[in-house]
Amino acid sequence: MDKTITWISVLLIVTGVAGIFLTYSGVSKTFEHGMNAVSALLLLMGVLMLPGGLLRGGPPNVNVRQVMALGIVVFAVSAGLSTAAVTGYGPFKLLYATGPTIGESPIKVFVSIVPGSWDPRQTENYVPNAIRVILMINHTVVWTNDEELDVAHTVTHDGGLFDSGLFGKGETYKYSFSREGLYSYHCVPHPWMRGSVTVESLPTDQVREILRRLNVTTTS
Repeated sequence: MDKTITWISVLLIVTGVAGIFLTYSGVSKTFEHGMNAVSALLLLMGVLMLPGGLLRGGPPNVNVRQVMALGIVVFAVSAGLSTAAVTGYGPFKLLYATGPTIGESPIKVFVSIVPGSWDPRQTENYVPNAIRVILMINHTVVWTNDEELDVAHTVTHDGGLFDSGLFGKGETYKYSFSREGLYSYHCVPHPWMRGSVTVESLPTDQVREILRRLNVTTTS
C-alpha cells in the first residue's frame, strides 16, 4: 500500500465532502456554484486516487494503530452523514420538502437600495429596511439597485433561504415569501447592509375583504 497516495486521497475526499456541506449550509449562493465545482472535483480526485493508493505495492500492510485510525475516521464520517441525513442538514436538506410555493402576490412591495449603500458610513441602504407583508396580499418583495455608481449588491437571507446573487445598477431581484416568520437578510459584499421582512397571515375571508377594498382582482 502506498501510504502517501492513500492519505492524500483521503484528505481530498474529506475536503470535498466538507466543501459540499459548507455550500448547502448557509454559505451565500453568490459563491455556491464555484464551491460546488471545486469541492466535487476534489472529491472525484480523492475517489479515483484511493484504489491506487490501497493496491499499489501489493496487499495493504497496516498496523493496529493505522487500522484504529481508519476505523475512527470511517465511524466519524458515517455518524456525521447519518446525523445530517436525519436532521436534513447540508445537502440532505434537498430531500425535505419546503412546502408549496404560492406564486406572486397581487400587490408588490418595493425596496430600494439607495445610492451610496456601498459606503459603510451611510446609515441607510435598504429602504425601507424593515417591512411587514401579508400572505396572499403583498408577500412578493422587489428589491431595486438604485446605486448611481456601477456597484453590485445582493439580497441574501441570513439562513440561506434565498439569495439574489450579485445584481448591478438598475437591476432588480424579486422573491415571494410563502410562510409566516421573520426573515433577516444582508448584502454579501457589504455586510453592514441589513434588512428584514416580517411575514404574517390572515384568515381567507379577511384577505378577500382587503383585496376587495383595494379593488384588486385575483385569478383564484
